[in-house]
Amino acid sequence: MKKIFTTLVAGLMISAQMMAVSPKDVCGKFNGMLNIDWEEYPGRSVYLLPGATDNTLTFVLPDFTFGKGQLGNIVLPNITMDADGKLSLEATTLYLDSISLRASIKMLNNYVDEGETYNSIVSANSAEVTLEIAAPTLPLPIIVYFQGDAVKDNNYVLPNGGFEGGWTNYEPAGWHSFASACGLLADFVSSDTAKFVQSTDVRPGSNGTNSALITSSLLFGVKANGNCTNGRINAGSMVADDAEGNYNFSDPDSVGFNTPFNGRPDSLVFWTKYLPADRDVNNEVNKARMSTIITTNARYQDPESGDKFAQAKIAAATLNFSAAADLGWQRLAVPFDYTDAADKEPAYILATFTTNQVPGGGSSKTEGKGSDKVTLLDSVYLDDVELVYNRELTTFSIDKAPLAFAENVATVQSNYCDSCAKYAADANGVSAETFIAFDPKHRCIFVYVIADDYAQSGAYSIYRVEFTDTDTSDLPDGIEEVSNDQLQTTNYQKLLINGKLYIVSGDAMFDVLGNRVK
Repeated sequence: MKKIFTTLVAGLMISAQMMAVSPKDVCGKFNGMLNIDWEEYPGRSVYLLPGATDNTLTFVLPDFTFGKGQLGNIVLPNITMDADGKLSLEATTLYLDSISLRASIKMLNNYVDEGETYNSIVSANSAEVTLEIAAPTLPLPIIVYFQGDAVKDNNYVLPNGGFEGGWTNYEPAGWHSFASACGLLADFVSSDTAKFVQSTDVRPGSNGTNSALITSSLLFGVKANGNCTNGRINAGSMVADDAEGNYNFSDPDSVGFNTPFNGRPDSLVFWTKYLPADRDVNNEVNKARMSTIITTNARYQDPESGDKFAQAKIAAATLNFSAAADLGWQRLAVPFDYTDAADKEPAYILATFTTNQVPGGGSSKTEGKGSDKVTLLDSVYLDDVELVYNRELTTFSIDKAPLAFAENVATVQSNYCDSCAKYAADANGVSAETFIAFDPKHRCIFVYVIADDYAQSGAYSIYRVEFTDTDTSDLPDGIEEVSNDQLQTTNYQKLLINGKLYIVSGDAMFDVLGNRVK
């Protein structure tokens, strides 16, 4: 086995010893190299999740493959970490449901091979994990070593969804309007900066101090929609609905006018206060529009102008919305449609807000006379634009029989056994993943649900399945409020009886296929 990133790891060990870390500090997603004995597998990911009890971690290696065998997910709860970031887990047994095999797994603090030392140590930026996996069908234990860096990118959110901070060139960070437009009419429209301004009118309960206000206008007597986007506006035609000349676009080569994006969110949520010029909430022409498109690594424009850019689309969330009945703030949630996009990789996201669903549409109203005459125009306030990633467990079944949860806890009327049944979990998110952790110490099963944004948000859901023989004296009453626990794990042993090999784990005995015989 060759040492991976030796210099980087040495620096990690020094930095970890200089600064104390806690389990919560190091949780996240890590990308790097997986080494199984002498074979290297680059571009692999692991997760460190908060443990089921205080001061512990849960390690997840998704889709573990060895040779031609698909072993499934390796999920190890109850990992302890000292103040220097060193990980430890006593020998424990793990039932790999995908191949009906019970394995013994140790986390090695140190492992020396060909003069190189491999460790299990983690910081907020990097992780090393060294495992020894033994199974009855393996002549010798195998060594699994992962070394990777924490995923820190922000490519799972829209930028500055609260429109906070100072505005540069009449635009907030991450958003654009006519001031930075391009196209044949760019010089003509760029001076109309009053159509996109910062406001102190914020949505109810906001933690921020600002929102954005877009307003329509009249150009030579023709209505022009207010418009803002995280991409760029192309102003190329005097005809409002000319999709060949007037559109918002995202282009990989348009630096500063695109938003790199790698997620698969379930919906987009935003707060808005829409004020049509005539203030008539029942007028059918009074509908503003939101459109958000997730795309591949290609140019995309909205509207599409025929099928020219359809191949770049992965998902769309669109809504034509009316004003609230009281003309006040309202929270709107719009699901993404991922039709026929399973094989496409997200690369960018393009969001557009405009004062009317129809280019050049909307209402106007003139009040007063003479020098006091004022023309009212459509306006839309925007605040707290967010992407939502669902991560709720929808079903958990035992031998295809669903189990009901109450406040994230379910009870099974039988003794604990990880291999006596087939367990399956499903979640409600487009990108949600479920990981089942078998916990022989507490004689429970924990189910973790995470989504694409876990590396950036740290958000997750955890569910507990208890058995009637469970010792819950040291289990938490709630999911987050948990007590300290000095963990003790059962050892894995081999036993030969009448020429047949059996596996002993605690008071349970299994044959080589993982079937419980005692």
